[in-house]
Amino acid sequence: MARLRLFRLRLAATIGLLVLLFGVVRLLWYPGGYFAIFGIGKLLLVLATVNLVIGPGLSAFVCKPGKKGLKMDLWLLAGVEIVATIAAMSLLYIRQPYFTVFAVDRFEAVSWREVDVAQISDPELRRRPGHEPRLVYAELPSDPEVFDRLIDETVFGGKQDIDRRPEFWKPYSAGIPAVKAAAKPLDELLSGNDSRASRLARWLSRQAGGSGEFVYLPIRGKSGDATMILHADVGFPVAIIAVDPW
Repeated sequence: MARLRLFRLRLAATIGLLVLLFGVVRLLWYPGGYFAIFGIGKLLLVLATVNLVIGPGLSAFVCKPGKKGLKMDLWLLAGVEIVATIAAMSLLYIRQPYFTVFAVDRFEAVSWREVDVAQISDPELRRRPGHEPRLVYAELPSDPEVFDRLIDETVFGGKQDIDRRPEFWKPYSAGIPAVKAAAKPLDELLSGNDSRASRLARWLSRQAGGSGEFVYLPIRGKSGDATMILHADVGFPVAIIAVDPW
């Protein structure tokens, strides 16, 4: 009876903690479509499995009335669970998308640790608007010598491309003409009879405007690509739909 009671208490506590942590991850760190393109679902599944095994599972297993050192065993298991949770949440935190960078013909979701933030000259670009990643425009250099040097550095020197080189970054508003020029009509994706078109059609049915008011571009994340839908007139993103943009 004591073992069953302990199992129920630990299970309720662990589930409550996991719900809270999953809410933080899903709503604050990886909002909207960023959750899908960063493959966070698998990491959360591992976190939940570890917590459930260590928490209610092993706690009930070692619980034997009158066992010497039982309290120490339970405290040890609780400590291991806390350490595992902190390690997993720390990893999820530092990997979260902090910048969404438009470069040439696509968007890139970039975490804080992927760039040399000391190279960000505009202080406004260092701050996020709420929990959404900061929109940034990465501009190709107009100087032919600088452009050639950039190609050499990325192709032959192994350096990052402009989407992860803050020295080429500008406020997103400066790149709206380039975004509009690169974007494609949403009707191109809606014209098929596949699941991609069906999913986009369901999204469009919940919007006030028709398909002609929207365009799209690919957005790339850690674990996959998705479709970034933008308002055709203003050039700002309105949604990320987890469908193949290619």
